[in-house]
Amino acid sequence: MKLSSDKGPEKWKPELADPRPARLYIACAYDDSRELDEMRRRIKSEFGTIDFEAETDLTDPVPSLYSHNDRERMHIVSPGRPVGREELVDVRKRCLALEYRYQEYGVPKVELDPGYITEFSAVRTSLEDDFHRVYLYGGVFAEAFLYFEEFTFRPFLHSPEFFRNTEVLALFNDLRLIYTTP
Repeated sequence: MKLSSDKGPEKWKPELADPRPARLYIACAYDDSRELDEMRRRIKSEFGTIDFEAETDLTDPVPSLYSHNDRERMHIVSPGRPVGREELVDVRKRCLALEYRYQEYGVPKVELDPGYITEFSAVRTSLEDDFHRVYLYGGVFAEAFLYFEEFTFRPFLHSPEFFRNTEVLALFNDLRLIYTTP
């Protein structure tokens, strides 16, 4: 710290910097592939060109994000455009609007679970509070559900069972590799 005789001591101020934009992903839980095709078109028009897609081939049903029955399949899409981490609430609300427009008997045909990938974590959104979630605003919470350690993503104790599967972890590691490769 420098001292100035005519002004007194200078005050310390930390340098604040915005983090690098993150890699957006949207997990799509569905039962019928035709419904997924329609939702992929809607996601593309809403968020831009999709440059990463992966289907999970799990034998167990995918847990529903809501109180509906479990879904049969999960498909992960990732638009190519980087997303500011502060956009997560807006992304979640836009996904909710897509679900609302594409439903049958009050149930979304495809459930959307958006989040982002960074170098050290995977974050997803939620509409419910829990001990491990952080409130953002507008009724949306965020939760880190994977952390990067020893060259791979690892689940937290609170991470849903679906995200503990080795195939799903490999998928998120692939997304991280795309994000970290210049």
